[in-house]
Amino acid sequence: MKRSPDAAPLPDDVSAPLRGAQAVARAALILREISSRGRFGWRASDLAIRCGLDRGTTHRILSALVRERLVHQRASDRHYLPGPLIFEMSQAMPAYAEFQGACGPSLRRLSRQFKGLALVHLHSQDDTVCIGRSGESVYVGTAMEVGTRWPLIASAGGVAILIALPPRERERVQRNNFARLAARTPEAVSAIKAMIARSQALGMAFNRGETAAGVHACALPLGRREQQVLGSLAIAFRAAEVPEARMEEVAAALREEVQVLDAAAAKLLD
Repeated sequence: MKRSPDAAPLPDDVSAPLRGAQAVARAALILREISSRGRFGWRASDLAIRCGLDRGTTHRILSALVRERLVHQRASDRHYLPGPLIFEMSQAMPAYAEFQGACGPSLRRLSRQFKGLALVHLHSQDDTVCIGRSGESVYVGTAMEVGTRWPLIASAGGVAILIALPPRERERVQRNNFARLAARTPEAVSAIKAMIARSQALGMAFNRGETAAGVHACALPLGRREQQVLGSLAIAFRAAEVPEARMEEVAAALREEVQVLDAAAAKLLD
């Protein structure tokens, strides 16, 4: 079966029999993809293509996940969505909920100051997951909601994490991420590469309309410790509202709020 070009990477032994660690890896892959469309859900056939699995294997894993309440099948359209057990288990991790709540004031300050959309992302393997937002969306036709999952190279928030990674890890992530975006046009890929190169030179992620025309975004990593990066803080705004002459002001505001959030993230980094 043809694999979706922007699907998450599969384990190296994807052709091995479905048992043991391989079964767990495939179930985790399916759960990640389901969580990326938490509101809309997936049809089983589309999910199989997305994950590069045959329909029979996908159906067996989904059936097991539904039985365990890790996945829910919506009666109205038979789409698969995250199940209640995921939420229930998350209650055993109060430090993450506390950090998420602590992000609120910083997000509100940034969104008011620059009349934009402020976002906090967590680093999740080769992706980012949005865990907080404030302000009106400046994007047209692009969802950036809490729970949204994107490849690191696809947004300023992700690039802020990417450029803070050790060189070998950064190169590996870029290879995997670009392979997942193979369906995009050469122009779109070149634009993303330009954003990454510019951000590395600046020491701060700066998306100059590469992923959304007329929208700029800046981001800094947060929760940096040794070889790890917890996430990022980003602000997206209309270029007409905040011209490039104000980028140092934007960077200073981000640095100030990152200091606040780094202190709040201490429990997650221990």
